[in-house]
Amino acid sequence: MKRVLILATLALFGISTLTTSCIVSKKKYNTAVANGRRSLDSLNRVFNKTVEGFNQATNSLKTNNSSKDITLDSLIRENQKLAGDKATLNQNLINSINEFNEERQKLARKTRTADSLMNILALQSEAQDSIRNLDEGRQQELQTMLATINKALTGINQSDAKAKIAGPGVIVTISNDYLYKTAAGTEISTKGATLLAKLAAVFTLNENCRINVIAHTDNNGTAKALLDQSARKAAAVITTIAENSTLPGTAYTASGRGMYNPEATNTSDANKKQNRRTEIVIIMK
Repeated sequence: MKRVLILATLALFGISTLTTSCIVSKKKYNTAVANGRRSLDSLNRVFNKTVEGFNQATNSLKTNNSSKDITLDSLIRENQKLAGDKATLNQNLINSINEFNEERQKLARKTRTADSLMNILALQSEAQDSIRNLDEGRQQELQTMLATINKALTGINQSDAKAKIAGPGVIVTISNDYLYKTAAGTEISTKGATLLAKLAAVFTLNENCRINVIAHTDNNGTAKALLDQSARKAAAVITTIAENSTLPGTAYTASGRGMYNPEATNTSDANKKQNRRTEIVIIMK
C-alpha cells in the first residue's frame, strides 16, 4: 500500500511539472493530462485492489483468529472435561482401593475364622479320638468284667442267673427264686449267698466300680407291699455283698421297683417267675 501511494504522488508530480515547465502545445498538454489521468486511474485501481486484498487479509485474519478462539475455547472446555474426568477417575480409584482394602480385611477375618474353625475341628477330632480311645478302653474293661462274672456264674442255669453288657456297665440278673429262701422274704438262700460272695470278689478287683441293686416282684400282692418287699430284698443283697467286699459303703445303692417294671406280662407262672428278679448293675468309673 505504501508503494501505491508513492506511485500516485509521482504521477501527480509529473503532471504538475508539465503544467509548470516550459510552454507546450495544447495538444501535448491534453495528451499528457490524459496520460496522467490514466496513470492515476490505474493507480487507483491498484490501490483499490490493494485495499481490497488488505481487507480480505484482515477479514481472513479475523476469521482465523475467531476460529482459533473457537478452537481455544473448545480446547479449554475439553481440558476442563479431562480435568473432571481425571478427578472422577481418581475418586473411583480411591473407592476401588478402599473396597479392595475392605475385602482384604474381610478375607483376613474369614481366614482367621477358618483357622479358628480348623483349630476347633482339630480339637474336636482329638477329643473324639480321646473319647473313642476311652470308649475302647471302657469297652475292654467291661468285656473283662463280663468275662470274670461269667466265670462266677459257671454251672448256674441262664434262667437263674445271667450277665450282659448294657450301656456303661454290666448287669447281672438273678432270679429271686434262686437268690432268696422264700418268694416274699428277704433272707438270702445258701446258693444265693455263695453266688453273691463270688461276685463280691469280682467287685473287689475293680475298686472304682459302683454297685446299684434293683429288686423286682411279680403282681402277687398290693403295690405298696410289693414296693416295700423289693426295697428290702435289694438292701439284703447289698448287705451280703458288702460283707464279702472291700468296696466303701458309698459305692452301693439299693432300690425296689415292686411290680412296676416287669419283663413280661404277669399272665402266667413262667412270666411271673421271670419278673421276680434282682438286678445288680456294675458301673465302671
